[in-house]
Amino acid sequence: MKKLFLMIMGLFFVALWGDTVLGQDNKGPRISVEGREFDFKEVEEGTVLEHAFKILNIGDEPLKIISVRPG
Repeated sequence: MKKLFLMIMGLFFVALWGDTVLGQDNKGPRISVEGREFDFKEVEEGTVLEHAFKILNIGDEPLKIISVRPG
């Protein structure tokens, strides 16, 4: 009975902590990308392709993009 009580109390505190931590307002920089994918369809080999993605900062602090990895 004591183990069951401790287990229930542990789950209660984990749920309370998770709600407190995960439910916080997201302060700081927040990135938003419009149109995360772009399909060039069929392209002849050797053709140079370009496409601009709109990157937005929807946060309340400056956003610093340190590095980019093409996918």
